Amino acid sequence: MGARVITRRGRSRDRRKAELWTLVAIIAAIGLPVFLAYVLVAADMRPDLSDLKPREEQPAGTPPVIGWPHIEPLLYTTVRMLGYMMDGYKPSRDGDPVEVFILLPDAGQLLHPAHRISDQMVEIRLRRAMAFQFRRLVWASGNLSSTGARPHSDRAAWAMTDAEVTPAGDHEITRWFTP
Repeated sequence: MGARVITRRGRSRDRRKAELWTLVAIIAAIGLPVFLAYVLVAADMRPDLSDLKPREEQPAGTPPVIGWPHIEPLLYTTVRMLGYMMDGYKPSRDGDPVEVFILLPDAGQLLHPAHRISDQMVEIRLRRAMAFQFRRLVWASGNLSSTGARPHSDRAAWAMTDAEVTPAGDHEITRWFTP
């Protein structure tokens, strides 16, 4: 015997509507977190300084500005560096007075912290304590030297002693550096 399909008016339309809403819910459940992550990361991005070279012309009477790729040739000299203020070897909260912090060329993002590569880290030893501001773009001036830290360690390969730190703005990147 054959089966006979009985259709009632309105039922298939309700079922299609329910299927459509289920599909919309699945797409929203997957797409919304991805979109939200994209927006959060995009809103929190800051320029990466690791490949920038200082401009040739620099004001006389000021310490030379060095870029992150050029740290090594200028050992044991007074220099200025632009970078992001990160907590040192122990966590610090914004506003806490610190005497030591780490300067990095990249601030990372909300969902992806900055990489702490030994030869891209400068331990800033301040002349006097100052308020810590996580991921703040700053100028650091002081005496740069090697720390003797091993490659691939969690310690900074460079140290800037007797350092003075001043806040910086994004406009200073294009003023002092070329890509």
